[in-house]
Amino acid sequence: MKKILIFCWIILSASSLISQRLPLEQNNFQSPTSHKQLSEFVKELDNSSDLLKVEEIGKSVKGRELFSLFFSNDEFGNDKNKLRVMFFAQQHGNEQSGKEGALVLAKELIKENNKYLFEKIDFALIPQVNPDGSEENRRRNGNNIDLNRNHLLLEEPETQALHNLFNKFNFEVTLDVHEYYPYSQEWKEFGYYKQADEQLGLLTNPNVSKEIIQYSKERVLPFVSQWLQSKNYSFNEYVVGGPPNIERLRHSTVDINDGRQSFGIMNTLSFILEGKNGKDNFIENIKYRAEAQAEAMMALLKFCYDNSEYIKELISKERKNLLYDNSPVAVQFDHFNDGSKLELPVTSIANEVDTIIIVDNYNPLVKKILEIPQPDAYLVPKACSLSVGFLNNHKIYYHDKLPELASIQIYQIAALDTVELEGERFGNPVLSLVEKKIADIDANKYYIVPLEQPKRKVIVLAFEPQSMLGLRNYEKFKKLLQVGIDYPIFRLLKD
Repeated sequence: MKKILIFCWIILSASSLISQRLPLEQNNFQSPTSHKQLSEFVKELDNSSDLLKVEEIGKSVKGRELFSLFFSNDEFGNDKNKLRVMFFAQQHGNEQSGKEGALVLAKELIKENNKYLFEKIDFALIPQVNPDGSEENRRRNGNNIDLNRNHLLLEEPETQALHNLFNKFNFEVTLDVHEYYPYSQEWKEFGYYKQADEQLGLLTNPNVSKEIIQYSKERVLPFVSQWLQSKNYSFNEYVVGGPPNIERLRHSTVDINDGRQSFGIMNTLSFILEGKNGKDNFIENIKYRAEAQAEAMMALLKFCYDNSEYIKELISKERKNLLYDNSPVAVQFDHFNDGSKLELPVTSIANEVDTIIIVDNYNPLVKKILEIPQPDAYLVPKACSLSVGFLNNHKIYYHDKLPELASIQIYQIAALDTVELEGERFGNPVLSLVEKKIADIDANKYYIVPLEQPKRKVIVLAFEPQSMLGLRNYEKFKKLLQVGIDYPIFRLLKD
């Protein structure tokens, strides 16, 4: 009987190990993990570890579940001394390796030798933000919206779920996992392509705390670089543009409508990870790509563990400063050359030989073009459903108790001009600012949006009519700017 029990235990154990094989392995690396496979796999992991709790945080446009994997050796979020970290992958459905790498990472994290991480970290991992796009291997979601351009409007259920989770736990570190495609026609004609297995992008919006940006550059970036290179993966700081010395290269966008900057603008230590895509933009070399993504994510987790106390103190301090920071906000900016040259690792298309190209038209410096002094609050018309909807989507606090002693500033729109920034043309209205007393308007028609809240800079960048990142740049908000009609969102100054 004893031998039979032992035999049964061995069979059950083997069965459990087989069932916890990665879906990618089960597919013999010939097709990516489907949403059904992902759902089954994360639930199996949940049942196999006390460290892990899997929860549904929302649904996609087509009703597919969005899962978060919560790793903690305690009730998640209960220990306020722990650093709270959130990674999320596959906002773009045709970038498969981020999801696959997240599943590789999840399986690694429940192993005994990695449990120590959760003595200092509570970690949330969302392996797939865009299941609808993934099922069809297309970039956009079920509403044909690019989710990584939806973090300002927050109108899609997937981005809403992500931000609701962030708001619930107020994560101090975030990572948005993507892929980059180095095989474009322009680079093919140039004769080279970028060779880095992984690229890490830092915060670039100049309204983010300088201390956070500096810490990312001086501490996080070198650590991740050294870690990956020690594991024989090639690495580079994320650069976009080019080819070199034909078009300029820079370190990505400053826009707060993406996953990195949208959390970073609230003084979060926030990053984007870009793994190298396959030439077929799908399954080629998927095992290697997934493992590289997982290793890069592990590197950042290790850094967070080693430096958890300092990061927590830094973010806490800078978020408190943000609440009362009434310094001018930059609303227009561009990338410039600072005199430095970039050493860019590339691979020759002709002979697959790796080399270094010295890039002269390298533009790493973000300069402020236009700064706007902050008001104490904004007045939003109750009848403006789009603007009120924006506030609700972001869970931004507002009320209708206007102060009796205050003045308001109203933008009068004289003309609609344009300005070229970041290689694009933006609307740049010609304005005059008229000051009135609060008694001069019907106060019952407005909500007041105070700025002493975590999304302070989001509010300013969204509402200012000259902001290159503002709501008025989106088609449905175009009516906010009309020549000869006052801009409907007023600035409030307390007396």
